[in-house]
Amino acid sequence: MINKNFKKRLINRLQWTFQVEGMNVVMFFGIMIFLNFQYSLYDILFLSYGLFVMCFILFQGTYYWWIKYSVLTERPVFKSTALSRFRSFKRQNQLMIALIPVVLVIQWFVSGKTLSTDNLIGWAVFANLFGVCEYINYYHKQLMYDNRNDLKYLVQHRKLKEASLHKDLRENKI
Repeated sequence: MINKNFKKRLINRLQWTFQVEGMNVVMFFGIMIFLNFQYSLYDILFLSYGLFVMCFILFQGTYYWWIKYSVLTERPVFKSTALSRFRSFKRQNQLMIALIPVVLVIQWFVSGKTLSTDNLIGWAVFANLFGVCEYINYYHKQLMYDNRNDLKYLVQHRKLKEASLHKDLRENKI
């Protein structure tokens, strides 16, 4: 049985995590909308795509941490349904990530065969790479180490932890 104090800290952490991830989705989606009103889509297609990919994967993280929180607070959640959704999300993510170079080439053509600061290419590369990192962080290896226990694991084992969602998908073959 889980120690009550540990469970309370875990519940608070999960609640904070899904709320922050959710706020990030809203913030980056808002930035994407704002930019699309300020610039021509021809100039920021690659950036918009990267922000969309990033928001989509951050949304999945929000949903995942909310499910973990709900299970711990004994709220009814259909875990098997959720896990099948994450399997589908994973395939969609892989397709979107595979399309990143295609969208970059399209951006290059529609912007007059130039990738300049006018079309915010640096931010676009960052947004797309951030989306890829979020995918890795949720579906493969944990890249975010923001608490003492995670850092202790990293120092002791000298390798990245397996992502929680990755473990859940592996252990619950449905």
